[in-house]
Amino acid sequence: MSLTTLSAKGLQDCRFERFGTAILPVDDMTPAGPAEASLLFDGDNLRYYLMRLQSRPPVVGSMTRHLRATQCLGSADAQPWWLAVAEPTRSADELDQNTVQLVKVEAGEAVKLHQGTWHAGPFFQTPTALFFNLELSDTNQNDHNCQTLANKLRLTLT
Repeated sequence: MSLTTLSAKGLQDCRFERFGTAILPVDDMTPAGPAEASLLFDGDNLRYYLMRLQSRPPVVGSMTRHLRATQCLGSADAQPWWLAVAEPTRSADELDQNTVQLVKVEAGEAVKLHQGTWHAGPFFQTPTALFFNLELSDTNQNDHNCQTLANKLRLTLT
């Protein structure tokens, strides 16, 4: 079976608002505005932590979504990273090369995912990486909705 290959688009070039909010640098004392991340959590116990990940092959075989909370991710290593995403309105059987977008997040950028946004990753090119992660404290136990893809997707991390 041959794998379909996805190429990345930059965070500012992929209409990311379909998936969440691009969190981009602003100067200190800049007033809050509509371009910033609006956070929603159906629960009262938030978890903000430094997540250590091991590198994995750049292949998407399944995708996950969280229905109870938004999720925020940013590189703590100031390195570029990639995230495969699909709109929260997509059903699980619609996840394929036509609906999944590979997004490259540059150093100094972060993302907030809408509730229900399908995602896989983060992917990166170093053996390990650190990420700031904001989610519910029980997201991985009680709000981890995973779907295996009918056909795996190969990712081009450039």
